[in-house]
Amino acid sequence: MEFTLETVMRYPSSLLLFALIGRLSLSAAETPLTGRAAELYKQAQGGKFSADAAKLKPEILPTSDGQCFLVVWRATNAPKYWIVSMHGKQGFATDDLALWHRHLKDCDVGLVCVQWWLGSGNEPASYYTPEQAHREIDLALKKLGAQTNSVMFHGFSRGSANSYAVVALDAGRDGKHFFSLAVASSGGVGLDYPPTRAILNGDFGPRPLQGTRWITVAGGRDPNPERDGIPGMKRAAAWLKEQGATVVLTIEDPEEGHGALQRNPKNVRRVLDLFFQANQSR
Repeated sequence: MEFTLETVMRYPSSLLLFALIGRLSLSAAETPLTGRAAELYKQAQGGKFSADAAKLKPEILPTSDGQCFLVVWRATNAPKYWIVSMHGKQGFATDDLALWHRHLKDCDVGLVCVQWWLGSGNEPASYYTPEQAHREIDLALKKLGAQTNSVMFHGFSRGSANSYAVVALDAGRDGKHFFSLAVASSGGVGLDYPPTRAILNGDFGPRPLQGTRWITVAGGRDPNPERDGIPGMKRAAAWLKEQGATVVLTIEDPEEGHGALQRNPKNVRRVLDLFFQANQSR
C-alpha cells in the first residue's frame, strides 16, 4: 500500500495503522540488523549487484558480535547441499550472492555468503580473522541444519588467501567437518601471512589440512600472476599437497583474468559438477 494523501482520505485510520505496522514488521524481518551490522548492510546496498541480490529476497543473519552479517539463499526449504563463499578485497556478501546465484538454477543447494570485510580500509584489521569468519560460518551452518561433509567452501582473492586457514579450522581438532570440498579462486598461499603461519605452527592441530579436498582456479591474464594467477595457484596446489591435502582439480583458464572461476560459466559448471557428483557417491 502506498501511503499518499489519497490513501489517508480513503481508508480508516485503524486500517492504515495496521498496514503500516505490517510494513515495518516486514522490513525488520528482512534485515534483522542493528548498530554496525545495519550500517554495513546499508553500505552494501551500493554494491554493483545489490539490486540483483535484493530480487532473490535472501535471509540476512547478523553475526554473533553484531559487526557483520551473512546472506543466505536456498533453493528449497531444506537443501541437501550448501555453498559457503567469502568475497574478495573490500567486497560485499550481497554481490557475492548475485554472482553465485546465476549458476545455481535447478540445483538442490543453499548459499551462505559471508560479509567479512568490515566496511572501511584494507589492512588486516579491516577484515574478520579466519577464526572469526569460521566462528560465524560454523554457527550459521548449525542453525541452517547443514550436515557433515555437505558443504563446498569457496574463497575468492583475499577470501581465497584466507580460505586455507578457514578450512583448517573446520577440518582441525575442534572443527565440525562441514566442508567436503574447498575452492581457492585467484588467491594463493602467503607463507609469511599470519593465518598460514598459524596452520604451520599447529594452532589448529597437527596437519589440519590432511585429507581435505581442493580445487584451485587461476586465470592466465591475472594482473598478479605470481600471487593469484597460474604460477601463484600452481604453488598453492603444491603447498596443499605438502600439507596432506588432495587437489582434485586444477583449473587454469588462459583467456581469463582475476576471478577466472566466475568470469567463465564453464569453469563454475566443472566445479559444481564435481561437488555434486562427489557428494552423491558418498
